[in-house]
Amino acid sequence: MSDDPYKAPALEKGLDILECLSTVRTPLSIAEIARTIGRSRNEIYRMIVVLELRGYIERTEDPEKFQLSNRLFEVGMRSPPKRDLHDAALPEMSSLAMQMMQSIQLAVVSSDQIVVIARTESPDDVGFSVRLGHRRSIMNSASGLILFAFAALGHKSSILEHLKAGGASAAELDAFQEQAEGIRKAGHVCMPSRMVDGVTDIGAPIFDSTSASAVASLTVPFVVTRRTKVSLSDAPGLIASAADRISAALGHVPPALA
Repeated sequence: MSDDPYKAPALEKGLDILECLSTVRTPLSIAEIARTIGRSRNEIYRMIVVLELRGYIERTEDPEKFQLSNRLFEVGMRSPPKRDLHDAALPEMSSLAMQMMQSIQLAVVSSDQIVVIARTESPDDVGFSVRLGHRRSIMNSASGLILFAFAALGHKSSILEHLKAGGASAAELDAFQEQAEGIRKAGHVCMPSRMVDGVTDIGAPIFDSTSASAVASLTVPFVVTRRTKVSLSDAPGLIASAADRISAALGHVPPALA
């Protein structure tokens, strides 16, 4: 018998469904969701109906299958810290996009993943960007490396535990930590994209006044075109400077100046 002093079975079912859909890459049917979370189809049917009516999940081209909508993302973005970060970052992102003729992305940590919470499209006709709410493993993205490299020790330990629980091997975790340490020393990341050939991901950390960890990563998926105004070698410095200005707007004072 559970020792939990309070039980809310309906709420637990709803949360199980949301967490299940957040961890898969493909939409699932009601039967597949039920099997994944260890419940019967009849147990979760009404939960599915309510979550769909409230806009938290949505049907796909296959009407029998469901995926998460952006509703949870939108709700999360209403919290004051996220709203402050968004408001501080967008003007700098727009200015940087014009200066570099590149797309700009703002990402934060969620468990063992990064989530893109804001983006500015490239003013050029050609550029690369991902949709708002895009998630990737923290191990497989430049933004993730930045956020891990500049995380406080306790936060790093938590991220590593999530990664280990998700199946990352000891060798993979060691290599990830070694790469992150090099990025911390450099102050930024500059690496070939792990998603698209011909794109170089460049990113820098953003801090606020409340945490020892970086609260976000400012990342540019750098694409060389004929209208590119900034060289690849100059780009990291510009991105780091923009990230510093956003940090200052959030009340962060660098340790050397504190």
